Amino acid sequence: MIYNDDMKILPERRRGLEFHIKVNDYFGTLATVLDLSRQTLGNSTREREVAGYLERSVDDLMYLQSNYEIKAKKNKRP
Repeated sequence: MIYNDDMKILPERRRGLEFHIKVNDYFGTLATVLDLSRQTLGNSTREREVAGYLERSVDDLMYLQSNYEIKAKKNKRP
């Protein structure tokens, strides 16, 4: 579970996100999770279609990982 009943992110989840942002590997970590998920899909037409979406998303995330970093918005800190 990522959120509590008030739809606020749970503290332990927030700490994990902030860690990955701080060490500048959030996009790469997310890409890895999506790629592992893609690898578990079967061979039905729909699963191959979803695998294609995931593969393109992984490529996009790796581009972001190589070229961008996340910065907090001013005055938007929760």
